[in-house]
Amino acid sequence: MIRYDIGMIINTEFYPQVPRKQLSKALKHVLRAHNVPDGAGIRLKITTDEEVRALNKQHRAVDAPTDILSFPAEQFSAETLEGMRAAADLLGAEAQQELAELAEKPYLGDLIIALPYVQRHAAALGHPLADELVLLVVHGALHLLGYDHDNAENQARMWQKQAELLAALGITSIHVPLFTFGDSNEDADAG
Repeated sequence: MIRYDIGMIINTEFYPQVPRKQLSKALKHVLRAHNVPDGAGIRLKITTDEEVRALNKQHRAVDAPTDILSFPAEQFSAETLEGMRAAADLLGAEAQQELAELAEKPYLGDLIIALPYVQRHAAALGHPLADELVLLVVHGALHLLGYDHDNAENQARMWQKQAELLAALGITSIHVPLFTFGDSNEDADAG
C-alpha cells in the first residue's frame, strides 16, 4: 500500500473545526490519482487571516488575506545533488541511505489556509466548512503537482481534474466558477 507523508500544523484555536482525517484522505487521493511515488510529502498549515495576509504580501505582493496559498518545494539542482552525494560518500553508509530515501520520497510543498477567511466564504456561499476545506486542499495539491489557472486552457484542465477528484471524494455540491481572464481573481482564489 502506498503511504504519503501528510503533515498538518493547525493553530490550537482552530483544531476542533478542522476535519483532519477528511483532509488527509483528500490529499492522499490527489497524490494517488497522479501516481505520485510512495513516501511523497505535503505540509498543510491552517492558520489565521493575518498570517496568510503577511505571506500573500511577501510572496505575491497582495496585501490581503486569501483562502489558500500553495508553495511548491524547490527541486534540488544537479549540482546540489552531486554535492549531497559527495558529502554522503564521506559520511558513510547511513548518510548514503538517508540521501537515497530523500531522493525516493519527494517533498511536494506547503499549503497554507486562512481558516477565518474560509469560514466566512463557506458561510456566504452556504457550503459546509469541511467541503470547502476539501476543495481547497485538492486545489492546492493540484498546484503543487504543476496545474495552474493562468490562462483559459490551463484553467479548464485544472477545473476538470478538480471536479473529478471532488466527485470521487463525494463532494458534488460545490461549483467553482471559471475566471474571466483580465478580471481580478485575488479574492476568489490564491492558488
